[in-house]
Amino acid sequence: MRALLLALATVSSLAAAAPSLAQTLKVNQNLSIDVTGFSGDPKILPDMVTNIEALNGGRVAAITYDNVAGAPGYSAIVLKGEEVRFWRLDNPTSQAVELIGASVPAWMLTWRNQRRASAVKAAKVSLADAIRTAEASEKGAPAVVAGIARSASNPTSEVQAYMVGLLKDGRLKRVAVDTRSGSPIENPEALEW
Repeated sequence: MRALLLALATVSSLAAAAPSLAQTLKVNQNLSIDVTGFSGDPKILPDMVTNIEALNGGRVAAITYDNVAGAPGYSAIVLKGEEVRFWRLDNPTSQAVELIGASVPAWMLTWRNQRRASAVKAAKVSLADAIRTAEASEKGAPAVVAGIARSASNPTSEVQAYMVGLLKDGRLKRVAVDTRSGSPIENPEALEW
């Protein structure tokens, strides 16, 4: 009986440890993220967007949770005035948030990224609200990545949307949210990250 209890305890501890194993999700051909250590709380990403915007007065264009070299945290692209700022926020202990930033003038971006930045500035819906909408549309599945869709750089596209990647059943589930109305878009697969 004792051997059976030890075996059950071992199996249950392995099952409890399973979520902490490295898990890499492919967002697009240029971006993969490691969600090791992600809490699974659906409020985390939109709250991080709100906090970043409150801290520096800019507008978050994109954010992702990523475990870099064993350090869980968030990477964000923030638009402020005529600058694009790149931030890394490390918050593994839920205490002090360390901001490490770099910035470039918007004119140094490619024309496509300049158009995407303009779409973020013109959006009626904030990225934080778009993330909350996406999470609610999938019954509280937590977001791990979000940002303006590449279609925003297409001058002939009428679709302006945020793409939100949710962690659902161990996979990345895409949800697109219209930047003007705040409504989910029916076919997010038609849009590029």
